[in-house]
Amino acid sequence: MLRILLVDDEKYAIEGLISMLNWDCFQGELVGTASSGEEALALLESVHPDVIISDIKMGGMNGIELAKRVHENQKQIQVILLTAHGEFEYARQAIRYGVIDYILKPITREKLEQLNKLLIRKTEQALLRHKSYLAVWDDSLKERLLEALKKGDRNTLDEFFQSQLFSDLMGGNDCNPVGIQLLNYLYLYLESMNLNPQAISRSRSETMESFLDITAPQEKADYIITKYYDLLSGVSLQKNAHTDAIATYALRYIEEHFDNPDFNLSALSYAMHVSLSHLSTVFKQATGTNLSAYVAELRLEKARHLLADMRYSVSEVSALSGYSDAKYFAKLFKKKTGSTPSEYRNLVVQQGGLNGN
Repeated sequence: MLRILLVDDEKYAIEGLISMLNWDCFQGELVGTASSGEEALALLESVHPDVIISDIKMGGMNGIELAKRVHENQKQIQVILLTAHGEFEYARQAIRYGVIDYILKPITREKLEQLNKLLIRKTEQALLRHKSYLAVWDDSLKERLLEALKKGDRNTLDEFFQSQLFSDLMGGNDCNPVGIQLLNYLYLYLESMNLNPQAISRSRSETMESFLDITAPQEKADYIITKYYDLLSGVSLQKNAHTDAIATYALRYIEEHFDNPDFNLSALSYAMHVSLSHLSTVFKQATGTNLSAYVAELRLEKARHLLADMRYSVSEVSALSGYSDAKYFAKLFKKKTGSTPSEYRNLVVQQGGLNGN
């Protein structure tokens, strides 16, 4: 079922959509209605819609601001905006928030048919995502990954981690269960190596907890990639002659780009024209640490420096340090330093005052 939330401050408009949409054709389920953007946001956690159909022009929070807030916190929810002809160019700015579907008002019979077809397409997309989700629990994928780990087959891992399947799964609403299952396969392999069971169990718990602490989908994907390739680098310690050159270039590139929120392991690999597996292995061998940990430390160090400068708000420090999600930044900062960003800033100010005396 495609779960739909309708948002409009005109009651008759919502009633019209409810009565005139062909719910059966797109397997739709009305999970709620809201008369404002604020009311819609309050409903999200309880009704969990797949699609929000919202008018743009409303009292209080308008449809574009609603789309922005949804995009920031729950990217998996798709938004369809209802807009008048005179508002369309204004509505186009919502493209930056992932909104690519619009229905022009007034809602005629022809427009309703257009909306029905749009919702049918979204139902088909949801079914494809569900099929991809089930593939992660398929024994064939599990055996393929376990065999790749056993043989040190980086090509197979590269193929999977750079596939559309992996990208779609880790970018969707099911990224947590998918990621946990992929990490479980990793520990199945470790268990087959007859290592210390207690050490494996402890490592598994720490790994799962760290994965679930991450909020950004791309960082979740990078974490899984790093874990797989770290294992390969630990099992196979072969080092090619050009290792130092690659590591040096990677260090320089990271230094120049780590504070960009769009920076990720895939971008680094693409810029260097080497596979993710090879880059991960070379970097770990050369530096003794993995890529994601190195980038995280650089970002945290820059955050410490910026927090000492009162010109920047905590949100600005987050963005300038390479974190697009300020909440995740604050959580990670406290985990690594023992203090929230605000607490750290207050401590720096106090110490400065003491030193000044």
